[in-house]
Order: sequence, then C-alpha cells, then structure tokens
Amino acid sequence: MDVFDQATELERLDRESALLRARAQLDQGGPDWIDGVACCRECGDPIPPKRLAALPGVGLCRSCQEEREAGHH
Repeated sequence: MDVFDQATELERLDRESALLRARAQLDQGGPDWIDGVACCRECGDPIPPKRLAALPGVGLCRSCQEEREAGHH
C-alpha cells in the first residue's frame, strides 16, 4: 500500500467516523411529513434526500442541526 492508498483509506475512515458521531448526536425524533415530503421539525423546510439517506431518521435540516449543536436551541 503506497502513501496515496494510505491517505485515501484514512479519509474514508475519517468520513465514517464523522458519520457515526453525527448519527449519535442526532435528535432521532424523525422528520415532519408534509404532503409526503420529509421536512425539518424546526423550520419546516424539506430535508434533502441525500441527508435522509446518510442519516436515516433525521428530523432536522442541516442548518437547524448545526444551530442546535452550537447550543442556540
């Protein structure tokens, strides 16, 4: 395994670790469903499908989650 392969593997592990930490910190209350669309429980904006796929059961959009983690809620 060369240096580039090692760097790629470290990046992959770092991403997986970050996702696991994010999942552990999430409010798992789930989204509000409005007309079949998953929406943020705080602001009501639709939650992007990629966020839902990466973090199943997420109930907050990225902005509201970041505010909550920063301690503004």
